Amino acid sequence: MTPKMPSTTLTPAEETQNSERWTEARLAYPLYAALARQFEFATPPYPASQVPPEQPSRELFDRDLEWLDGIDAKVRAFQIRQLPPEILNASEEALRAFIQRLLKRPAKTSADRDKIDWLLVQYFALCAPEALYREAIKLADVARVLQPVLVEADATPLEWCEPLDQILETLDNCHSLRDMLENGLLEQGRLVKDSAGDMFYDPAALVAFCRFNFSLRRAFIRMLHADLSAVKAAVDALEAAGVNSVDCRRAGFSAAETTARIRYYSENWRQPFHKDYTESSVSRAFEQLLALRADLEEAVARVHGAAGDAAASVTPPKVFAQPDVATPEKFSEIESAAASSGPSSRSPLGLAGIGDPAPLSTPPTKDVLTAPSKPAKSALESNAAPTGAAEVEKCLEAIWEQLIAAPPSRGRSMSTVVLQDTKVLLSSWEVAAFVAQGDQQAEDLRRAVVARALLSVAMDQRKRSGEESALASALLHARSEVSYFQGRVEQAKRSKNTEAAVNLGISTKRLHSTIEEAEKLQP
Repeated sequence: MTPKMPSTTLTPAEETQNSERWTEARLAYPLYAALARQFEFATPPYPASQVPPEQPSRELFDRDLEWLDGIDAKVRAFQIRQLPPEILNASEEALRAFIQRLLKRPAKTSADRDKIDWLLVQYFALCAPEALYREAIKLADVARVLQPVLVEADATPLEWCEPLDQILETLDNCHSLRDMLENGLLEQGRLVKDSAGDMFYDPAALVAFCRFNFSLRRAFIRMLHADLSAVKAAVDALEAAGVNSVDCRRAGFSAAETTARIRYYSENWRQPFHKDYTESSVSRAFEQLLALRADLEEAVARVHGAAGDAAASVTPPKVFAQPDVATPEKFSEIESAAASSGPSSRSPLGLAGIGDPAPLSTPPTKDVLTAPSKPAKSALESNAAPTGAAEVEKCLEAIWEQLIAAPPSRGRSMSTVVLQDTKVLLSSWEVAAFVAQGDQQAEDLRRAVVARALLSVAMDQRKRSGEESALASALLHARSEVSYFQGRVEQAKRSKNTEAAVNLGISTKRLHSTIEEAEKLQP
């Protein structure tokens, strides 16, 4: 209905526009009110379960739209993800109106982009026919489903969006979350979005990104189930061989963790979705799962005497390729993390935003490559000497020697080195930086690995003996390195060196996560 206001002050076109704005506001209001209450942004203008009137006065019209704009300025994508599914998915009309209000904002910020990016794929997940959940998704499918919310939805392929198709082709060959991370697929997708600028809002681009995000989410759920199934299969294999305890320190468990406890963990695994979760806590949950799988695979390999036998014992059967979990409710639950994305929802899985499942990686609104906030230094840390060049060089040589002596087998994406009884997991590109490459990119990656390794060793020493000075020194070194790596990643982005930006970005994120773990051990 047209708001009650003097007709002489508005043209017919203006009255129509105001009527449309008010209709959208009324439909979207329940979502805004839920966000305002859950995150205490502001007191809603109406009691619970009440919505704005159909015919407002001019005063109500201005007041309520200003209130909605205020919530828009405060809310971030990761907070919308945390709305209960029964609220977020309660009404197609409400979700559609919410998105259209954001699309019509005159000066959109990066936070607006992330919200639109995530909400469009959520709308698609809510409204798409069930058959599309298990089929290859075409641009025309997405354009058809999005048409009510994106009137000019266009299925025309855009040349500058072709990298999204290349990422999805690589995704088809991934069988574990580890594969997704190893290939840097989430970060690559995020870079395409970051480089789009205002072209992101082209209707054809929005359709392409929605298809990409949905496909990424669906694959994420599939691979998550594959990893959990692999953990359970490994426990079965170990118990069948009479092994009832495993060294799972890399995953944060004990050196003799019982298979019973590991089985309970895998069967009751939950990503942190509580109200005050942080991007780093979400990241650690997935990294712990992957590290646990690696620990168990190594244990099975020792039992069977060959890595090939372990792979046969641990790899889940094809039946897990398409688990029956692709529902709008499950997508809402899994979100996240994305990822990452993560005002972005960046995360190693942050599908991105990343539209991402977001999930692997500070609140998600913080750039994951930003140096971690430094708490007030303890007296010990204030007096700590920074890690010396000799110690860095010694660590570098130790890693180098192990990797040269036992290069990773073909097809294996990650390798482990042992430093003073501390296991350090290296990605394929990090291994390559030690054994194959010799350029500046390789040097940066080696520095990142060494900083992480020194900090990991110091953390284990602190846990075993209570030694604190080494931890303080390693922390000082790691924090200074993060600042350097952040600059190098930005430089790689500017020079369009996507591979360098993605690889060093992931290694930097892992160092960031290790720093946060180390800070918990300080007095």
